[in-house]
Amino acid sequence: MTKFDLKALTVAAAVALLASGCGDSAESSEATTTQPRRVAVRVATLQTEAATDIVSLPADLRPSRRSVLAAEVPGRVESITVREGDRVTRGQLLMTIDGRSLEQTVREAEAVYFQRTQQFSRAENLFAKQSITKAQMLDALTLRDVAQASLDSAKLQLSKSRLVAPWSGRVAVRSVELGDYVQPGQPVVELIDVEHLEVRAPVAAADVPFVAVGSPVLVRVDAYPGEIFEATIVRTGAELDVRSRTLEVEAELDNADGRLKPGLPTRIEIVRREWPTALLVPAQAVIELDSEDAVYVVDGDFVVRRAVQLGPTLGDRVLVESGLVPGDKVVVEGMRRVSEGQTVEIVESEGTV
Repeated sequence: MTKFDLKALTVAAAVALLASGCGDSAESSEATTTQPRRVAVRVATLQTEAATDIVSLPADLRPSRRSVLAAEVPGRVESITVREGDRVTRGQLLMTIDGRSLEQTVREAEAVYFQRTQQFSRAENLFAKQSITKAQMLDALTLRDVAQASLDSAKLQLSKSRLVAPWSGRVAVRSVELGDYVQPGQPVVELIDVEHLEVRAPVAAADVPFVAVGSPVLVRVDAYPGEIFEATIVRTGAELDVRSRTLEVEAELDNADGRLKPGLPTRIEIVRREWPTALLVPAQAVIELDSEDAVYVVDGDFVVRRAVQLGPTLGDRVLVESGLVPGDKVVVEGMRRVSEGQTVEIVESEGTV
């Protein structure tokens, strides 16, 4: 065999080997292309449940009653029996003002009244004997009645030197100290009723239809996390605030144990609507496609896009009015990586929602 024939045989063998290798690569590529690509997703299986649409609003916690008690007569504070925070009962003595001058006025009025009463008695006897005229008898009667009125006024002024609680409550402020000189009208004690508290909140115009006198509301106080207090709406405003477009709502909260203090940061929860059987989907599962809300639902190994009609958002979930049924497996993670008909693999399920 010549050198030329040997070279030709080598080239032919190389060409055959190359052709064989290209064929295997094409077959491998075709096999790879036809194998479906699976996208890992997480799903949540839907089921019906009771649902409540609640609006939570910042509120003010206030005492149901507040009275600023003031001195009614001038004088020096002779005694004061309460301090801030003390509980008092109706009729309890809170403070006394030096009333010696008022006592003297009462004694003088009593003496005059006694004198006028004696004079009237003599006038009656004389009139019966026709020794005086009827006009003289009536003058004696008038003098006695004027003396009676003066005595009553003196006693009233003396009673005002003793400050008593008009109703049961707690002392919020004490403005005077023992020995202070007070004038009529000067505030001395501020009394509040904390056995019943007011909860006031501004309700947006859209939520006004959901509030009514007598309706129950829930109250949450920051100082007591996790606890819920029940209250009842007792008053609604006559009109909306023209600037904020809100209506003031007032609820009454029982606080007989005194745990809650006026001024604590508070929120009030008002129930808008309730559904005995509702279908809720995680808000993160909803996407907007072609100007409509939709979700991806796993059907076998594939995902199907479903257009949905949504209701209100309840926490981190949205109420579904149409488009889904109980048992649907909704994609809650990985929906941005899939499209209609995509083959998927469920890597983790959130259970039922």
